[in-house]
Amino acid sequence: MREYLEKASYDWSEDSVRVMATPSAFAKASLYYVQETGFFRTLPSYFTERVNLDSYLILYTLGGTGSLVYGDRTYTLRPGQLFYIDCRKYQYYRTDSDDLWEMLWIHFDGSSSRAYYDRFATAGNPVVALPGGSRVPDLLRELVEIHRHKTIQTELAGSRLIVDLLTELLLTGQYRESSDVGMPSFVRDVMNHYDRRYSERLSLEAVAAAYAIDKYHLSKEFKRHTGFSPNEYLINVRITRAKERLRFTDMPVSEIAADVGIDNVSHFINLFRDRETHTPLAYRKLWQQGRD
Repeated sequence: MREYLEKASYDWSEDSVRVMATPSAFAKASLYYVQETGFFRTLPSYFTERVNLDSYLILYTLGGTGSLVYGDRTYTLRPGQLFYIDCRKYQYYRTDSDDLWEMLWIHFDGSSSRAYYDRFATAGNPVVALPGGSRVPDLLRELVEIHRHKTIQTELAGSRLIVDLLTELLLTGQYRESSDVGMPSFVRDVMNHYDRRYSERLSLEAVAAAYAIDKYHLSKEFKRHTGFSPNEYLINVRITRAKERLRFTDMPVSEIAADVGIDNVSHFINLFRDRETHTPLAYRKLWQQGRD
C-alpha cells in the first residue's frame, strides 16, 4: 500500500474559504464528487508538499504568483493560469512571499476522472493559460458555493459542474488550437480520402505520398487536429461503415470485413469488439431484437 505523505503550512487569510465534503456511497460509486474545495488568500509561508493522495487537483490563480513542482519540472503560476494534476504523484506548490497568491481550487475524484486526466495529460503540460471569457473560474466559484450551502441536490449538481469544468479544460488545454478553422487543408483532405476510399488498402506512406506530405508531419498534424492517429481514424471509419452493413443488410461478417477494407475476418472481429464491446454478430442480433 502506498504511504500518503504531506507537509504543509496552512497559512491563509481569515476570509479564505475551505470546504470539506464527505461523499455518499452513491456519489462514490456513480458520480464525480468533490473532496475539498475553496478560495485562499495566502500568507507568506503558505506551501503544500505531498504524494500518494487519491485525488485530482485543479487550482486557478486569481492573483499574485505561485509556483508548482510536478513531474520534475517547476512552473510559475500567474493570474489567469491554472494547473491540473494527479495528486498520487509528487507535488510541491507555494506562494511567492513577495506577491501573495490568491486561488480557487478543487480536489475531486470519481466516475471517469482518471480518463479525463489522462487525456488532459497527453498535452504534457499541467499548466494552462485560460482565454478571456473562460467559464472555468465561474464553475469553480459555483462549486465552492454549492458545497458551502449543501442541499439534497448538491452531489448531483456538483457532479454536473465537474463534468463541465473538465470539458472546458480539455477544450482549452488540448483542442483550443485544433478547431476545424485552424485545421490545415491537407488534414481535411486526408480525412476525406479515408472517408471515401476506406475499402482500399491505404498505407500511411501511400497516402502521404499522394498528398506530397512527409508521413511523420502528417501523423503529428493529423493527431493534433483530429485527436486520432491516421490509422485510428481509418479504423473508426471502417467500423462505422461495418455497423451500417450489420444493421441494414444481411451480408455475412466475412463479406462485410472485406467490403470495409479489412481482409482478415478475425482481425476485423477483434477490432470491432474492442470498439463496440460486442462481436459483429452480437451487435447485429442486438439491433434485430430492437426491431422485433
